[in-house]
Amino acid sequence: MIEMKRLIVIVMLLCSVVMSYAQQQDDCFVVSKINVTGNKVTKMSTIDREMLFHEGDTICSNETIKQSRENLLNTSLFNFVDFDWTDDGDEKKSLTISVVERWYLWPIPYLAYSDRNLRSWYEADNLARLSYGFDLVYDNLWGRKHELDLTIIGGYNQNYGITYDIPYVTHRQRLGIKTSTGYTRDREVAYITKDDKISYFKGEDKYAHESFYAYVMPYYRFGYRNRLYLQMKYDNRLFNDSLPSLNKDFANAEGTRFQYFTLSAVFKNDYRDDHNYPLDGHYLELELTKIGLGVFDYSPDLFYSKVTADWYTPIIGRWYWASNITAKMSDSKTAPYFLSQGFGYKNDYVRAFDLYVIDALNYAICKNNLKFEILKPVTKHLPFIKNDRFGKIHLALYANLFFDFAYTWDVIIPEGFTTRIANQWIYGTGVGIDFVTYYDKVLRLEWGVNGLGETGFFVHLVAPI
Repeated sequence: MIEMKRLIVIVMLLCSVVMSYAQQQDDCFVVSKINVTGNKVTKMSTIDREMLFHEGDTICSNETIKQSRENLLNTSLFNFVDFDWTDDGDEKKSLTISVVERWYLWPIPYLAYSDRNLRSWYEADNLARLSYGFDLVYDNLWGRKHELDLTIIGGYNQNYGITYDIPYVTHRQRLGIKTSTGYTRDREVAYITKDDKISYFKGEDKYAHESFYAYVMPYYRFGYRNRLYLQMKYDNRLFNDSLPSLNKDFANAEGTRFQYFTLSAVFKNDYRDDHNYPLDGHYLELELTKIGLGVFDYSPDLFYSKVTADWYTPIIGRWYWASNITAKMSDSKTAPYFLSQGFGYKNDYVRAFDLYVIDALNYAICKNNLKFEILKPVTKHLPFIKNDRFGKIHLALYANLFFDFAYTWDVIIPEGFTTRIANQWIYGTGVGIDFVTYYDKVLRLEWGVNGLGETGFFVHLVAPI
């Protein structure tokens, strides 16, 4: 009798598996037709490149549909992308893709503080440390996702440059190339780190720093989620004659001019659902960079590798988790000061330590976020704006609890200086509010406390992880 019961259970399980497989087969359908509406500028070839399926293909997985929509959104060409399926019978369906294109030509007014972040600029209490001008950006030139960026910035720090990006050079739309050249000059330049904070040198009659740069960056796209970037860059930097008396790193045997080439390779594996504010998926970036190729005498000589790994996952309901690990390792313990600014710059920092930096060539960082969705992503229509490119917006609001920690090693502290955070573990924790809206804008308000017992309120304009 027991054996009979076991046999019945096994048969029922087999039937369940067979029925599940059969159900999956029943869910398959053929894509009979794909129509796209709303693409007044964007070429169909640009849209087709992001789709995992095409007319005549058979679809058996919702994941294929989901990833195709995410690919289109992550081009940053559209504010909204909607898929609408119509049953044509005989296991066939037609798809209508409705897109709301962004406004692509932006003469963007530019107003920026000269410090590393908004809090540092506020602490300086000097309105003259502002730079102003405009960026003329064309994000979808020719309707083929070409990008042209013309920069004209004056004021405290000046920047003049032009960048052109062609994402698809070949017919198979895998090879792209980006080129850029520009000239900058700065009234102030960081010349030393004292007690874990930057000290600036200000030129009187002459600028503190002038630089000409140019680079070419071909890149190759593997499938939909992987890219390899190769960059060759030329730098010609001239520092103020008074700087070497403050820090000998700003001079060589030929004076205060440094010329060097940089060669770098970056691989990116990107499976995030949204590049600008992800909630699900993962991201991996591997970088190898060699500064100084021996072309010029007295050029810097530095090699480093860097890895960045992000992980995002929904937990339950409105709760989400995000983690980041970043590690940078160099073949040297020392480098010219203007090339050793690693920890505390861009996104490589521990929250609540926003005012501090470490001249570390070797460091590891771990960031962690627990998020709660206060306002689910919603779409709103502004009644006084008829154009959907501006009048149709999305909004979302998240509360988050964060805990970050990091370790730096082989940091050399100049004689007579002290440090409270280098060559040891540091951590920061706190709470924050993230406001997310259209055109990839994120406003982050955070209150935190660091391992030194200091508290502070911080404002950022990018996602935390």
